Amino acid sequence: MDKIIEFVKEELANDLSGHNFKHIERVYNNALLLIKYEGGNKKIILTSCLLHDLVDDKLFDNIEQQKQKIINILKENNYNLSEIEQILNIISSISFHHGNIDECNDLNLEIVRDADRLDALGAIGIIRCIEYGNNLRRPFYEDDNLLINNEKIEFNKTTNTSLSHFYDKLLKLKDYMHTYTAKQIALRRTAFLEIFLDEFYQELKNKR
Repeated sequence: MDKIIEFVKEELANDLSGHNFKHIERVYNNALLLIKYEGGNKKIILTSCLLHDLVDDKLFDNIEQQKQKIINILKENNYNLSEIEQILNIISSISFHHGNIDECNDLNLEIVRDADRLDALGAIGIIRCIEYGNNLRRPFYEDDNLLINNEKIEFNKTTNTSLSHFYDKLLKLKDYMHTYTAKQIALRRTAFLEIFLDEFYQELKNKR
């Protein structure tokens, strides 16, 4: 894996959006934990975890060029055509917008999806959400996001803010986990997101 790791580090070297190699390492480690309890093809899963962000259209403009780079590095490291096809299919199918097919029956894909989504939850998920928002130069919240009733503050509606991202995606992720192990971890990490949001609204209320 060493040459693939170095390749991924180079591709993500300048990332400031929460998709750097530290994120890749955490997804890789999440997958190791899931494999322990759920099974799966370790080589396919871990390689996919390393490469999964290299075909993300939020990070790269030319996805076909990225896929060709991946094919080349895998061939150079003796992956066969079947393995390369499986890896490309997985990394092209894990995103939140394109990867919520209920009838998915590929355990390798399910584990990579779950491993990636777990890193969007909990304390690290909050940090990554803010990093991603800052990279896009968007505020954490706007007044339109807030609904104030009897001095209680709640989320009102989505705008282009990081707070909206919690409601549009992060709080929903627990319902899109495939494996039992990931579901249990996601419940705990989602509860932490909810604690953070409760404290955020409480602090806003105290300032009014």
